[in-house]
Amino acid sequence: MSEQTDNAGGDEGPGRVAVRSLARAKGVTARRVTRAVQVALAGQAVRSISVAVVDDATIAELHERYLGDPSPTDVLSFDLRDDPAGDGLEGEIVVSVETAARQAKRLGLALDQEILRYVVHGVLHLLGYDDGTAAQRRRMRRQEDRVLADLAASERSKVRRRHM
Repeated sequence: MSEQTDNAGGDEGPGRVAVRSLARAKGVTARRVTRAVQVALAGQAVRSISVAVVDDATIAELHERYLGDPSPTDVLSFDLRDDPAGDGLEGEIVVSVETAARQAKRLGLALDQEILRYVVHGVLHLLGYDDGTAAQRRRMRRQEDRVLADLAASERSKVRRRHM
């Protein structure tokens, strides 16, 4: 995956999405990650969001530094706004390819689908969703499923248009 920066704000503003891969993930492109972010945002104003795709060692280091837990995790989200009440989201999402690969194998899913779920999960955290309770986890999972279904429909539509 290469680095890519795209406009994410649409008509709402000049928001940017930057994707950087520090670990290889089969089937995952910067364009697909950017599109997943855009679909999850659903028109929300954005200043900038960066997504880093990393290995377990990198995410474990960040997990310990910022949350006091030295174990690898699936995704971390960082709200980088100086004023959380201000206009436009600004944040960073970090996703572990190795954790995604283990989980995808366990669930019988494709790696790219698990990584895109983690990206969407991170965006939802930036939008204010929480998953601390069972009810919150169910609500967040339903929203993840909606976003991923919309993303899949968008990707199918693009494929059909190219073949016309």
